[in-house]
Amino acid sequence: MSSPKERMPRVESLTGLRWFAAFAVFLFHANQIIKLPTVNDIRLGDFFRFGDAGVTFFYVLSGFVLTWSFSPSVSTGTFYWRRFARVWPALAVSTVIAWVAFDQVWHDSWKRTLLSLSLTESWFPPAAHLVANPVAWSVSCEAFFYLLFPFIIRPLLRLRLPALAIIAAAGMAIEWAYWFFVQDFIDPKQYWIQLSWFIRFPPVRFIEFLLGMIAAAALLRGWRPRINLWLALATVPASVLLLWWGARQGWWAAHWSQQGLIPACVLVVLAAALRDVSGRPSFLRSKPLVSLGAWSYAFYLVHLSVIYWLMGTVKTGPASWMNLKVLLVWTVLGIALAWACYRWVEHPVERFLRNLYPRRVPPAPQGPQAPLAPHEAPTVVLQRDAVLTGRGVTSHDIDPARTGSPERASRYPDHGHGLPGITTPDR
Repeated sequence: MSSPKERMPRVESLTGLRWFAAFAVFLFHANQIIKLPTVNDIRLGDFFRFGDAGVTFFYVLSGFVLTWSFSPSVSTGTFYWRRFARVWPALAVSTVIAWVAFDQVWHDSWKRTLLSLSLTESWFPPAAHLVANPVAWSVSCEAFFYLLFPFIIRPLLRLRLPALAIIAAAGMAIEWAYWFFVQDFIDPKQYWIQLSWFIRFPPVRFIEFLLGMIAAAALLRGWRPRINLWLALATVPASVLLLWWGARQGWWAAHWSQQGLIPACVLVVLAAALRDVSGRPSFLRSKPLVSLGAWSYAFYLVHLSVIYWLMGTVKTGPASWMNLKVLLVWTVLGIALAWACYRWVEHPVERFLRNLYPRRVPPAPQGPQAPLAPHEAPTVVLQRDAVLTGRGVTSHDIDPARTGSPERASRYPDHGHGLPGITTPDR
């Protein structure tokens, strides 16, 4: 790894990127209702359907940040409780909002609601109609990733760069091969089967989370590739154009948005993190984007409820550029509702729940002690402790013997990313 005395700056660009990922998912769902015009035989809405790759980006980002902020001093139980405190309050309140927005009744929605709130929804076939909060399935996938994380992180951080590269390549090959299997052996009309066994299947989607973990582990190993942020960002629209054109030519299926954009998502996360590590300026760290990124988890959870709630009150009309005004109205109201959920539920309830499971501080030794023999003297090794704050990710050099001290606990709160549970509270 790189020198333990090297201080790494806060990686706030990742917080700003979260907003674009959440907004991309919003455009994906809005495209199913809003009609945009066709220009030169190109339906502009075809590009909005690639917005579902925002979930892929969230998974990659979540794996990256949790690895970057990993601290051996945090027990597995504490980690699980903090993840629950991070993702569940917003999930619960968004479920209530979805019940109102979709005008649900108990006999239609009770099963999906219980599965959603128990973070197990993705393990069961989806209903043929939308009930509970339709976008909450991704949180149950994220819960599965959290379950595996404590058992994978330590072995992963011990691997060298060649081994990390091999695992990343194998993971991509497995996910793409599995998707080809789904396309070749399942009737394309059976969309709900595809939804159950690929799009929402946690073991397959875990590969995206693992790629984020590998990217962070490589950087912690001292890997510093020269990746220009703007070129990395440009790979996203370039990949969209390639996937769109290939689908029109019949080279691959039209639903390759999430899987085809995985390399671009990893590249953008790496480029943004490297830019912050180098100390260079980045528009992604601007205050408005950081704030929007802090609200992005709530926005993701409520945006579809806002769209469906306003479907009957806002007339979209025929295909027209004027429908962009409808998108603007939905966006503004979605942001306002997300801010309210974050301000009054997500953030304060998380703090309350986290305080119920405080980090245990070992008691200080009492009274005089006999001096240790030379061979018993403890060896103090400084190591980097990456800490995720509400304003991004930062890293500090610490003495492991003091990781549990009250002074450190107050100075360096250990927050994590969730997604789609993928957001971090703004401290």
